[in-house]
Amino acid sequence: MKKEIVDIRYVAKTLFLILTAFNLGHTFDFVWVGLIFSASFAVFGFLNASSRREFSKRPAYRKLFAYGAILPLALLWLVTPGVENGVNPMMIFLPGIYLLFLAVLQERSRGNGGFEVFVAFDGVAALLLSMYAVPKGWAGVGLAGLLLALFAYSRRGTAWYKYLLFVLLVIALGGVSYAGWQHWKNQRYQYGNQFVSDYQQRENLLGFDPVSALGSFNSNYNGKYNDQVVLRVWDTLAPRYMKAAVYEKYMAGVWKFPTAPIKTLTPNYYMVDYAVLEVEDSLTKVSSNGLPAVQQVWVQSTLKNFGFVFAPYSAVGFAVKDIDSLQYFPGNMVKGLDKNGKRSDWYYFACTSKSCVPSDSINRPAEHDLEVNERYYPLLDSVIASLDLKADSSVFDNILNHFLQNYTYDLTIPNIEHWKEGDVNALRDPLTVFLKEKVGYCEYYATLSTLLLRRLGMPARYVTGFANPEKVDGRPYATFRRKSSHAWVEVFYNDQWFIFDPTPPVVNFFNLKRNWYTDFAEGVKGRLARVMHFIKEGEWRKSLDSWQNRTQNFLDSGAPYAILAAVMVLLVVFRLYKYKKNNLRRVEVKSANAERWSKKLDLAEKDLARLGLRRETGETVGTFAKRVQSFEKQMDASSPKLMAQKERTSAALRILLDYERNRWRK
Repeated sequence: MKKEIVDIRYVAKTLFLILTAFNLGHTFDFVWVGLIFSASFAVFGFLNASSRREFSKRPAYRKLFAYGAILPLALLWLVTPGVENGVNPMMIFLPGIYLLFLAVLQERSRGNGGFEVFVAFDGVAALLLSMYAVPKGWAGVGLAGLLLALFAYSRRGTAWYKYLLFVLLVIALGGVSYAGWQHWKNQRYQYGNQFVSDYQQRENLLGFDPVSALGSFNSNYNGKYNDQVVLRVWDTLAPRYMKAAVYEKYMAGVWKFPTAPIKTLTPNYYMVDYAVLEVEDSLTKVSSNGLPAVQQVWVQSTLKNFGFVFAPYSAVGFAVKDIDSLQYFPGNMVKGLDKNGKRSDWYYFACTSKSCVPSDSINRPAEHDLEVNERYYPLLDSVIASLDLKADSSVFDNILNHFLQNYTYDLTIPNIEHWKEGDVNALRDPLTVFLKEKVGYCEYYATLSTLLLRRLGMPARYVTGFANPEKVDGRPYATFRRKSSHAWVEVFYNDQWFIFDPTPPVVNFFNLKRNWYTDFAEGVKGRLARVMHFIKEGEWRKSLDSWQNRTQNFLDSGAPYAILAAVMVLLVVFRLYKYKKNNLRRVEVKSANAERWSKKLDLAEKDLARLGLRRETGETVGTFAKRVQSFEKQMDASSPKLMAQKERTSAALRILLDYERNRWRK
């Protein structure tokens, strides 16, 4: 019988497993668990090396125990409270406990279903997990266990210098890890702040807050994520401007939202799972009964949607999922998507006919569209006088030409950081720096233009959103990138609102270094998003709902039960027919000769049974005939009675032999 080879290596292996179990329990403050496993390894190590050396006598390895241990550990994981901003230690401790349990099972049955290689793997893995957040002073225990494992599982006859090289390698790796830990510990605040900064910049867009400061778009242009796709508008003729926020008041370099919405939009009807919220009732209905038709456009947001429904100025309705209302502000600004998750999508409806427009009560200017703080009167009046601006159609060309000829578009404005300093009596505002340096970007051009138009008595609004979408031939949607964030002006002139963009054109200022891979990757992402949207929210669900309704009506009608009963009757009739047909076939196959020999065999067996010879269950006729023939030879015929019995036996034997020869003949 195969027996255990007990030497110093086996002792080292047992000590390695004991140290691993104890270190795991101590690291996670479950010392009693570590002691239980340590005792288990000590007991099985002693038993395997002494009284139960023979492998065949060890208990068999049961996979049921290995699989069954998963359930209580999973339940323990479920009831464990979570850890915020960190790794839950139970994610390390529970796998370590499970590995130790497997090592115990394998070692207990090693040689009889258990394998040495699994004991080694589970033990080393548990040892590494026990080094997680190891208390000071206990790292040496883990290192000792690793060295014991190295000695226990190395090949016999390994040269001493190889052990030395391994120890030196462990020391070197440990030194590198310790140095890295010290460096991270000393620099963790710097790394943490950088991580937070990168996360905020990647996941959020500035310039869309309730209080938006001039210069807030700068990070959208100068950051490492300025090429990030923010919106996908599924329309080959996507609008040039996608509005987000409309601001009301300007003071000391910041714009503020309107204080109250005009109205609250509530669902008028539902489009599958999307609630349709209209600026006015019936504006989004498909053309029928004289109602105006609209175009429905899907918009996908790849980042946090800031609570806004991004849409063009002409949108007359919106369709959003999982909300019960939207706030509608002056200037067609819509908010209320905060309840709809970090990333979202929505539809907007744009009119396809001139009759499809909101009423004047929605479109007419508000009193705040003319509001200018008195402190800006001298500054604005000086600009108006120098440019000879008048409240007529010429004002737009004059402002734009002035900017084109005298101002430079740049993301860096000289001395902008000192705008709060200077004379106490002087006007402190970024606009003063913009006018002095004549350098700036969209927010400054749009702010100054809005205030100039208001000062002239023309209702105007400062608007932020996205402009100039990126379009690629063959792609069914347009994209707005982070650097597409923009500010412009909406002005009320000749009894209607229109867009006035005073920012000078920027040629290749934000040029994207595109290549075939960039276009291909974005195309794949966009189309995949469309497919997933169709699967989750598509119109196919209407057909499915209709099919379900028809199916339910059919089930409720009682017809299925009649059909089921008819099928059951047909099955019973068919089975009876098959049974009768098979019986007839068996009767036809059985020949007259076979029937005659069956009767002879039955009579012969009855005669032999009277003499005490019976064919056993499962015994063939041929085997029975040989047994009868042997019995016949031993029969005594000294008297007439015995002679008659022998003759009867001989006659029955001839029938048996003739049956064997003739039973298959027809």
